[in-house]
Amino acid sequence: MPGGRGRARSMNTAGFWILAQLVLLLVADVKSSADSELCEPRGPPGPPGPIGPPGPRGFAGMPGPRGRPGLPGLVENCPPLPQSAFSVKLSGPFPGPSQPIVFQEVLYNHQGHFNPATGVFTCSVPGVYQFGFDIELFQSAVKVGLMRNGTQLRDKQAEAGDSHEQASGSSILELEKGDRVWLESKLDKEESEKGTTHTMFYGFLLNGN
Repeated sequence: MPGGRGRARSMNTAGFWILAQLVLLLVADVKSSADSELCEPRGPPGPPGPIGPPGPRGFAGMPGPRGRPGLPGLVENCPPLPQSAFSVKLSGPFPGPSQPIVFQEVLYNHQGHFNPATGVFTCSVPGVYQFGFDIELFQSAVKVGLMRNGTQLRDKQAEAGDSHEQASGSSILELEKGDRVWLESKLDKEESEKGTTHTMFYGFLLNGN
């Protein structure tokens, strides 16, 4: 039996040394292969590969701080549009023919371009104007003409018995500064004084030049 233990111990020792030799050989082989790779020259780099597809869109970042307020802009005051208008009224008979009708009541004349004392409008703002008149009559007759600088531009005639009648007319005129416009009776004074008559005369600027 003692001889058998000695033989086994010697076999184990021999196996250990064989395993150690194998490990040393493997390490040496790995080191030599690594050294050979370091020493081998490298070739030129290959061409770049194709661009890959774009990645998914990232999350939106946090909003930045608020900027400083800018300088105030320039304020340009536009000139006011020119104005010219009037409206007058008369309750009663007309004066004799061939003279402007003078109106007793001024409804609007803020610019003062209509003269109530003479019944004449004088153009101060050149441009396009509209003039008109409305006449209500009862048991009377009227015949009026719209005049500019002494020339009749429009006329209207009406007669009423025992019922109320109405006569009206309007014209659009282009006036120069200094032009004069008025409403004029074309009937004799005796004819105009019959019955009851209410007259309104007006004019206003449509478009200044």
